[in-house]
Amino acid sequence: MKRELTTTDFHAMLNTDLGRDLKLEQETVEITGNEVRVYDSKHNEILTLNGVIRLDVESGITISKLVGTTADGKVVELAYFTKRKEEVFKKLAEAFNSGEQIEIKDEVDDKSHKPGVNTLRWLFSISSRYRKTMILGATLSLISTGLNLVPPYLLKILIDNVLISNNHSAQLFQLIVLLLITSYTSLALVSSLQTRILNNLGSRIINDLREMLYNHVIKHDYSFIERISPSRILSRLTTDAGNTNWLLVWGLPTLVTNFFTLLGIGVILFTLNPLLATFILIPIPLILFMVVRYRKKSHRLYHRNWRRSADITSRINDTIPNFLVVRSFSKEEYESKRLRNMLDKLYESSVTINRLNSLYWPVIGLVVNLSTVIIWWVGGHEVISGVIELGVITAFIAYLSQFYSPINNLSNVLPFIQQSLTSAERIREVLEVKPQITNSETPKRPVMPSEIVFENVFFGYDPHFPVVKNLNINIRPGEKVAIVGKSGSGKSTIAKLLLRFYDVNKGKITIGGVDLKEIDIDYLRRKVAYVPQDVVLFDTTVGYNVAYGSDNVNEVDIVRACKTAKIHDEIVRLPFAYDTILGERGTYLSGGQRQRLSIARAIIKNPDVLIFDEATSNLDVVSEREVYEAMMEVSRNKTVILITHNIHEVMNADKVIVLDNGEVMERGKPKELLRNETYFHKIFKDQINEENVFSKDGNGKEIHDIRILNPRSTKITPAERRSRVTVEAENEIYRDLIPKALFPITNPKFIGFYTDDGKELFLLEDYSKLDSESLKVLESALLYNNLVFKVVKINNINIKGDQLEWDLVTDKGVSKTFTLGRRNVVVFEKKVVLIDRNDNLYEINMESIDKRSLRLLLETI
Repeated sequence: MKRELTTTDFHAMLNTDLGRDLKLEQETVEITGNEVRVYDSKHNEILTLNGVIRLDVESGITISKLVGTTADGKVVELAYFTKRKEEVFKKLAEAFNSGEQIEIKDEVDDKSHKPGVNTLRWLFSISSRYRKTMILGATLSLISTGLNLVPPYLLKILIDNVLISNNHSAQLFQLIVLLLITSYTSLALVSSLQTRILNNLGSRIINDLREMLYNHVIKHDYSFIERISPSRILSRLTTDAGNTNWLLVWGLPTLVTNFFTLLGIGVILFTLNPLLATFILIPIPLILFMVVRYRKKSHRLYHRNWRRSADITSRINDTIPNFLVVRSFSKEEYESKRLRNMLDKLYESSVTINRLNSLYWPVIGLVVNLSTVIIWWVGGHEVISGVIELGVITAFIAYLSQFYSPINNLSNVLPFIQQSLTSAERIREVLEVKPQITNSETPKRPVMPSEIVFENVFFGYDPHFPVVKNLNINIRPGEKVAIVGKSGSGKSTIAKLLLRFYDVNKGKITIGGVDLKEIDIDYLRRKVAYVPQDVVLFDTTVGYNVAYGSDNVNEVDIVRACKTAKIHDEIVRLPFAYDTILGERGTYLSGGQRQRLSIARAIIKNPDVLIFDEATSNLDVVSEREVYEAMMEVSRNKTVILITHNIHEVMNADKVIVLDNGEVMERGKPKELLRNETYFHKIFKDQINEENVFSKDGNGKEIHDIRILNPRSTKITPAERRSRVTVEAENEIYRDLIPKALFPITNPKFIGFYTDDGKELFLLEDYSKLDSESLKVLESALLYNNLVFKVVKINNINIKGDQLEWDLVTDKGVSKTFTLGRRNVVVFEKKVVLIDRNDNLYEINMESIDKRSLRLLLETI
C-alpha cells in the first residue's frame, strides 16, 4: 500500500560491526533526508534506498538488523549489527521516525569493569578514617623490627669483648646482659601493643567494610541482586571481607616490616663484613624472578578457585532450604552427584594452586639454605685464618637467618596476600557498580491515591525480548482492578514496574500525572504495599515480621492486622504467641499461615495502593474466602490491584484487564466480559462451572473489632482454679477466664483473656496499671499460664558446639538447661531471654545479676 512521503532534512551516519555476509567487519549507514546509503569498509556503495518513510530495528539472537520501509510499502533490510550496536541504532530509528534531528554518537557503552585506581590504593582510601591508627601500628612494627636487630649485635660484643677477650670485663658483661633483658622486654611490650592495636583496627575495618557492602547491596537494584546472586554476595560479606581485612591489617604491614628488616640487616651486614655480605646478594635476583613469576601465574588460579568455591556455596544455599522438593522428587542422588562434580572441580583448582606453591617455595627455600652454607664456608675459613673474629661470624649468621627469614616468609604470606587481593577485587567489583534505579534530583511526592496510568509501556528483563508490549492501562483512585492472564503473560511484571524495581524500556508510568521516575522512591514504596505469591519472612518473631511493614506501630496494631488477615487465633496457639521465632524463611509456619502473615504485614502498612500478587493462592477454600473479605474491608478507599487466577477475586473487581503474551487482550467489567464469552470467558469458564461465585462489595461493617480493657475501670478477682481469673469490666462479669501473655518476651504486660474454648474476649495493653489487688491476682494466675524463670545467678556456661549448657540459679530454684543455636538466646538492651530445647523461658536481667554472672554471660554471648 502506498503511503504519503514527507520530505525531511534529517541526516545521520553510523557504523555497523557486521558486514552483509555476517563477518565481523564495518559497514557505514548514511541517511540524508529520505535516502539511505550503505557503504562497505572500503567506502564502496553497496546499497541505496530512496523514499524511506520509516526505520525499525528488529532483534534476533546476537544479531539485529536495520529495516527500512518506503512510501510504496517496500520493506528492505539495510544493515546488520550485533547487540553491542543495537541501542545506538534504535536511537537513530526513533529520531528518524519522529523527524527530530539529534546528535547520535557512534560509540558503544563499554560496561566492563575499568578500575580508576588500583585495588591497594582503593583499600587505603576506604580505611583512611583510621589512618592515624594504621600509622601507629606501622610505627610499632618498625620499632619491633629495630628491637629484633639489637640482640645479635650484643651477642657479637659479648663473644669478642668478653668471652674470648683476655680482659673478661665483668662490668661490660653485666651491661650486655642488662641490655639484652631490656631489648627483649621492650620487644615483648611493643609486640603486645602492636598486636592489640592492629587486631582492634582489623575488627573496625572489617565491620566498616561489611556495613559498606551490605548498605550498598541492600539499596541496589532488584536486577543487580538477581544478576550476581545472593550466595555470591554472602561470600563477599563473609569470606572476602575477612580476607581483605587480613590483607590491610597484617598482610601489607608484614610486607613492609619484612622490607625494612631486609634493609636494616643489609646495612648491618655490610658494616660487619662487606665481603661476606656480598654473598647474600647472589640468590636475590633469582628469588625476585621467581616471586614475580609466581604472582603472574597465581592471580588467575586464585580467581578460578574463588569462583568455584562461590558456586558451591550457591548450590548448597539453593538445595538445602528446598530439601523437601529434592526429597519429594527423589533427587537426592542427582543433587549429590552435581555437588560432587562441583567439589571435584574445586579440588582440581586447589591441587593446581598447591602444585604451584609446592614448586616455587621449596626451590626458593633451597636457594636460601645453600646461600647460608656458602656464608658458613667462606666465613669459617676467614675465622680459621684469623681475618675476622668469631663474634663477627656468629653475629653475621644470626643476622643472616633474620635476613632470609622475610624472604622465607614470602612462601607463607604471598599466597594469602594473593588470595586477599582477589577477595578485595571481588568486593570492589560490587561496590563500584552504580544503581540504575535512583531518585531524580528533585523527587516529587504526588497525593495518593491518584490515577495510575501505564502509557505505551514496553519492558523486558532482557530489553531485546519484551515481557510487556505497548501496555496502556488506567487505574482510577479507589478502583479495584483484577489483572488476569496465563502464566508468563506479564502480570507480576506490572507490579514490579509500579514499585519501580525496574524502569520501563519505553513509554512511561505516571501517578497523579507525575512520571514514576520523578517520584521519591521511598515515598512510593511506603504508599504502595505488595503481597507476593512467594512469601518472605525473617528469622525472628511473629510480631517483628508483621510490624516490619510500618514504623511506630504498637501491639494493638499488630494484633488488629493479624485478626484482619485471619491469622491471630493461630498465632496465639504458638509456643510464645507473637514472640515465637519463625525460623529461617518462616519454616515454623505452614504455607497458608505464611501467606496470611504477609497480608497482615501489608495491612499494617496502611498504604494507598495494595497489590495482591496471587495472595490467596496458598489458602484453603474457607480461609481464602475469609481472607479475601477481610482484604476488601481493609481496602476501602484504597486502590487495589489483584493479580490473580481466582474467580472470586476477579468477579468482585471493578474492572478486569486481560493480558496475553504481554499485551492487553481486553478490558471491562467482569460480568460484561463473561456475557460476551470473550477471551476472559475462555480462561475462567471451568471455574465458573465448578464454583458458586460469591459477591462482596466491601462497604459493610468492619468485622474485626478489638476490645481493649481500660485498666482503671477493670477489676480482677480470683477464680476457683489458680490459672483462671474473674474479670469485671464494661458492667459485665466474666468468670474463669485464662490470662495469656501475647508478647511474653518483648512485652509481657500485654495480656489477652480467653475462655476455655479459646475464644478471645478482650485485651489489656498494660496490666501494671491495674489496681494493686487486681494486679496481684492477675500476676499469680499468669504464673500458672505463662511461667518465666527469673535468673538470679549464673554458676557456669559450658559451650558444646552450637549448644550451650546453662547452670542457673532462678527465683524458683537451681536449674541446668540447654539452648540450641543462636535463635534460642534472645538479646535485648538490658536483658537476655533463654529459650531452652524444651521451650522453657529464662529471663536474665543484666542490671541485677552479680558481676561474675554478668562477665560469664558477656564472654559467652
